[in-house]
Amino acid sequence: MVAAERQLGPYILREAVSARALTVTYRAEHAELGRAALVKTLKPTVSAASAFAAGLEREAKILARIRHPNIIDIHDFQRDEDRIWLVLEPLSGPTLAELCARAGRLDEGAAAAIALEIARGLGHAHERGVVHRELRPERVIVTPSGGVKILEFAAAFDGRLPSLPEPFEGSDTFARPDYMAPEQILGADTGPQADVFTLGVVLFEMLTGARPFDEPRAEAEEGNRTSGASGASGASGASNASRASRAPRERDEDRWAEGRAVAHRIRSAPPQPLRGLVPDVSRGLERVVLRCLEKDPEQRYENGRAVADALAEELSERGHPAPRALIARALAAAKLGGDELPPAQLPSVRPAAERRSAPSLAPDVGRLAGIFALVLAGGALIELGLRQSDAAAPPSAEARQPAADSEERGYLKVLARPWAEVVIDGELIDVTPMARPIPLQAGRHFVTFRHPNAPEEKRTISVSAGQTVTLDVSMRIDRAVLDAGAPPVEDRDASP
Repeated sequence: MVAAERQLGPYILREAVSARALTVTYRAEHAELGRAALVKTLKPTVSAASAFAAGLEREAKILARIRHPNIIDIHDFQRDEDRIWLVLEPLSGPTLAELCARAGRLDEGAAAAIALEIARGLGHAHERGVVHRELRPERVIVTPSGGVKILEFAAAFDGRLPSLPEPFEGSDTFARPDYMAPEQILGADTGPQADVFTLGVVLFEMLTGARPFDEPRAEAEEGNRTSGASGASGASGASNASRASRAPRERDEDRWAEGRAVAHRIRSAPPQPLRGLVPDVSRGLERVVLRCLEKDPEQRYENGRAVADALAEELSERGHPAPRALIARALAAAKLGGDELPPAQLPSVRPAAERRSAPSLAPDVGRLAGIFALVLAGGALIELGLRQSDAAAPPSAEARQPAADSEERGYLKVLARPWAEVVIDGELIDVTPMARPIPLQAGRHFVTFRHPNAPEEKRTISVSAGQTVTLDVSMRIDRAVLDAGAPPVEDRDASP
């Protein structure tokens, strides 16, 4: 029997996985179904009747409107007389902060791939009038399969919903300005460009292991030496007990002083030179980062979707594998549970030292002679086999077709007005608009377009290898429902 304080409704609370000023999130399990979930609820010290409880309900309504593969999904929202809680999809894997801490810094492909997935989620939210405002590595989960999920929309801006009491938004989230845009520091109105700036900070940190507006390392080391010397000269007049009693207050003062210094640099100083920290970073990726970090919001990318398009183009031009493969490889390299690709799928790139070295001619001649002999022997065996074949006619075109051709792909280009979730063969792929066609195995596929205020549109397509099929649909929006505001939370629950 589970104690009452360890169960919320039908959910057994197993362990706390994160805590904020007013809320705590538990890994949980449905008592009857055995289905895993995350349950986010108020701390026992916060009354469900208080104004702060509205924050959970507000977050539930926001998540209900921005369902996307790169945003944590909400399954339910419940309340009783004295409790209120969200039921969220179960997630496993480290936070981006944990991945960066383990790796030190990520290689260019993995960093760009993670930023691309974050940008896609942000872009989807921006197109629906939602600005996250609190993005940082601690609020991004990297799943073992290479997925990326944005968490924590409690303080997000949504013009359809009333804002929260200031203590809720500022109690523990805005204490440090490291990931804030200049306009946020000044208290001005923030739009999608604020999230773009923060994403630039996160991408810079993934690439270098440092934030762009941190105190430069050489200056920080010099400051530490200076403060250490002055501390040593004045320490003789103070007792150990006095130093111990003053330490917490001094640490707080140092923390706030450092925060003010960071805020000043964000507002007025240029970022640290990216190529000064990582000389081999590509020029294209450097341009993306610097544009995200422009002081003037109008000089940045318009929203997350624009950043995603730029990053996707950069990855494509440099011939990187799919984002999930890059991310899973980074997890594996950091020993955090990612699945490495089989050797056949890894890019065949020789080390630079091997490319530069002059090859020895004699061993190569021997190897070529051996390969030539094998080719001749193989050709003779094939010819003998063909002569002994019962078929009098030469092989058909199908017989000559390599086996790998059966796995060649076609492409699906989707257009939906005003927008729609695209589900192919029962799997949610993405949300329109999409920058690139969707690769599909040759054959028959079932496509469903979903919009919260419209009936589903279903199509059946047949795709041949190398063919691009285009679907253009108009969602039949129910204006009465649309004008009524955000859909109720229970409409989001896709669970059986």
